[in-house]
Amino acid sequence: MRTLSRKELTAALAARQMLLERQAIGPAEAIRRLSPLQGQDSAAPHIALAARLDGFTPSDLDAAIEKRKVVKTTINRLTLHLAAGGDYPAYAQLTRQARMRTWRKTYAHLDEAQVTTDLAFWLAEPRTNDEIRERVREYEGVDDESWTAVVFARTLLPLVQIPPAGFWRERARPSFVVDPRPLPDAAKAATLVLSRYLAAFGPASRRDMASWAGVAQRDFADALAGLTTVAYCDERGTELLDLPDSALPPASTKPPVRFLARWDQPLLAYADRERIIPLELQPLKLTLSGDQTVTVDGRVAASWLLDRSSKNRVKVTVTPHVDIRRSAHREIREEATRTARFCEPDTPKIEIAGL
Repeated sequence: MRTLSRKELTAALAARQMLLERQAIGPAEAIRRLSPLQGQDSAAPHIALAARLDGFTPSDLDAAIEKRKVVKTTINRLTLHLAAGGDYPAYAQLTRQARMRTWRKTYAHLDEAQVTTDLAFWLAEPRTNDEIRERVREYEGVDDESWTAVVFARTLLPLVQIPPAGFWRERARPSFVVDPRPLPDAAKAATLVLSRYLAAFGPASRRDMASWAGVAQRDFADALAGLTTVAYCDERGTELLDLPDSALPPASTKPPVRFLARWDQPLLAYADRERIIPLELQPLKLTLSGDQTVTVDGRVAASWLLDRSSKNRVKVTVTPHVDIRRSAHREIREEATRTARFCEPDTPKIEIAGL
């Protein structure tokens, strides 16, 4: 079995996440290839795509959301994501499996089919979280904890946020409806999601797959049995699986500097995150704080913050977390300027600080 070095794994991740070369494709297709993008912060998916696509503007993604080519929803790890519309039913089905097991134990006294039918009919019209709480608490055994009723409904039904939720810097409280597309069976859903995951993040371990999706490893068992994969191992001897003939650039590959968004998906795609986050930075818990990060040579080297407090100036502060080679400083400043122009295209002046 071939052993892949850490540098080879970093290069593979950069290639598959469009962090080697920017692509000239639309946002829905990009999200399909990249896997769903974290959407806890409304601007984050737009910034993530700006790092990867040529000529991308916030209105491009907003238009895809308006046309339902992209949906904002709660899937992986029970957190908000933007998913490609055509793939969403599979993600919804896979990521609810563990929650359905808990639901059936907790609410064994309820008629699952009847409750699902009733709520689906009611949620055909847009409803807020507060309305969902009030409606679901009518069922016996649903406690008063703030999110219990919401998770109850999101477990039974594929709920999506209606536009303008997901738009650039949209902060209004969203409303939810049932996505009309039927859910595939669990095995087919897991197979599609696993193929998307390996195309976007492979090679990866079984533990990586489950951690990324927020499911049990057994939820991928049928998919792993039915999907054709190839096996490698990392330098610690952990088995890594991948799709045949997927990109594996050489260890000498030098990914360019990129400014990533809050909770950018490559940072959250593995249980073992060393290929993207150096071991010495993991105590900073950047994936919990949601720091916007800067990658140098394909790995996190700094955080960045954009200050809009001045009417005539935008300031980008780069905070290094490791010693950054001097030869990368110019590229960091160029990427900082590009990112600031994306975020604030009308600003007359951009200042770069911190290097």
